[in-house]
Amino acid sequence: MGMRSYYLIDNKIQSLEETDGGAQQLKKSKSASILAEQNVLIVDDSPINLIVAEKTLSKFGATCFRAISAKEGLKVYNQEKIDLILMDLHMPVIDGFKATDLIRETEKFHSSPIPIMAYTTFSYDEVMEGIKNHKLDGYIGKPFTQAQVIGSIFEVLSLKQQKYKQA
Repeated sequence: MGMRSYYLIDNKIQSLEETDGGAQQLKKSKSASILAEQNVLIVDDSPINLIVAEKTLSKFGATCFRAISAKEGLKVYNQEKIDLILMDLHMPVIDGFKATDLIRETEKFHSSPIPIMAYTTFSYDEVMEGIKNHKLDGYIGKPFTQAQVIGSIFEVLSLKQQKYKQA
């Protein structure tokens, strides 16, 4: 008796044999281009969190840059073209709030501001005040689902586009 694999597709559990292979390839191609041409810097002191975030964003076409500390994140930000930053808030030496402030103080940021999103294991209620005080553009809680990450990023990127259209 053969084994059958099941997948969650469009919120329905289906076996691969029940799906149209061509349609699935098309859906994969569409999802892989959602964040195409977006360069995302992920700053987190956990190597595992960096890998999970990179794999998630890469599935949707983003090019990811990883930084294991705020200091390294500042260096990568200054050397690369970055469109969005996911910033862990609680890191040793320089926390994500201070790193956000340091990035916002750069000439590069002043000439071409980008969204910086809080990316943390703490609940929104626990970090809400810091997020507002340091003017972070959004919040992603860890652990996260792909839908939460993409939804939050889309919200922030669409707000960014609206700001520039009004300016």
